[in-house]
Amino acid sequence: MVDALRRAHRMVTANGCVVDVHPTELLASVRLGGVMMGHVDGGDAPVRHAAAGAALRTAIDEGLFDGTATVDFDFNTYGDTIEELRDYIVETWRNARIDEETVRRTRAALGAAPAGLRPCVLERVRLTTLRPHGAAVNRHP
Repeated sequence: MVDALRRAHRMVTANGCVVDVHPTELLASVRLGGVMMGHVDGGDAPVRHAAAGAALRTAIDEGLFDGTATVDFDFNTYGDTIEELRDYIVETWRNARIDEETVRRTRAALGAAPAGLRPCVLERVRLTTLRPHGAAVNRHP
């Protein structure tokens, strides 16, 4: 990822910025109405996500960029059923899955839950804005 940031540095204009968005290394969790049902087994995701953060720090330390803003936020992915959510994770996330015990626990909780309650996967995501190092920030009055 450091190489990608070096390429981005060559392409971004002095008044431009690069925005990086990636999950943090915290485990994603399956939730139902704010109650944790279990974690998503993300395989090597925590290591990859930590490496992305390290690459950003390297690009800043090398003087390519100044980190101008960082914000962490919760990102929720909802499914109509736990099976739909499980299948979505398998199809779209690299090496990730929701284990059968979490599926069973969530299915049982859904049976006793109010109508309309939907399971979700909660991820903690970090957004970082980077400006080319030393670039003047264009401020409008």
